[in-house]
Amino acid sequence: MNKALRNILKIAWIAAMMILVLFMLYPFIYSFLGALNNKTDFANMGTLLPIPKKVEFNNFTYAFSKTGIPPLLNTFYRTVWYTFWNVLVAVLIGYVMARYEFKGKKIFLVFIICSQVVPSVLTMIPSFVMMSKIPFLGGNNWMGMGGHGLINNPLVLYLPFGWGVLLWVFLFMQSMKSLPKDFEEAAEIDGCNFRLTLTRVVLPMQKPILAVIAANTALGTWNDWFTPFMYINRIKDSTLPAYIGMLATSLQEMSGDRDFPKLFGLSCVSIIPPLLIFLFFQKYIIQGIASAGIKG
Repeated sequence: MNKALRNILKIAWIAAMMILVLFMLYPFIYSFLGALNNKTDFANMGTLLPIPKKVEFNNFTYAFSKTGIPPLLNTFYRTVWYTFWNVLVAVLIGYVMARYEFKGKKIFLVFIICSQVVPSVLTMIPSFVMMSKIPFLGGNNWMGMGGHGLINNPLVLYLPFGWGVLLWVFLFMQSMKSLPKDFEEAAEIDGCNFRLTLTRVVLPMQKPILAVIAANTALGTWNDWFTPFMYINRIKDSTLPAYIGMLATSLQEMSGDRDFPKLFGLSCVSIIPPLLIFLFFQKYIIQGIASAGIKG
């Protein structure tokens, strides 16, 4: 293959990749430009790119208004809590599973693996019924009857239920198998107890897998619109993604008409934190996944 042909193929490859990137970025570009419009101008547009006649920034700042701040803060608090919880559970259970032998360990491991093949949609209705039947909450009696339980209660957004954390337990356990026990034995000889060995020896050496767990949990929790959408009906107690979901389904919540630019503005603001999280943790993700490869 001569040099001219190689250059032509290289240019064609770059052009194809640029076209593919444009296709992938088009929804984000459309949302950003749409958010710069007012609802009247946007309603009269029929172009592929809604370039604004007059730039409006109110659609972006609405997320920081009196109505938008509560869902935004709820999303932040929920993300921080679940990230902390998943990392804590994954470290404690994963470390014990990797380093200690006890009765029922293989059964528990099988349970962890089997839990990952159960579609979450199958647990949707049972979870809703369970949350609505909790005794002594939301007007329920001791049998869980007569009230609504934790439905429309902000506490439901912070309950540590769900099987997703078991995946991180499994990954941390696998990552621990790649770490020689010599480090922990040396720490024990130096007088370190379980807590000091875990915090001063194990965790500093497991930063990549911890970053993977934290990043994926934070991204998944921040973008989770369905859980708050299912349990919470009040905007002030919901999260920003669920609030956007409410607007997307009804499109009648603001000023009595279809304010698509405001919906686009909220969507653009909501993707900034996940983008920053991914950019901050990206260098650890591949290394962490590799360290958690299945080992015998």
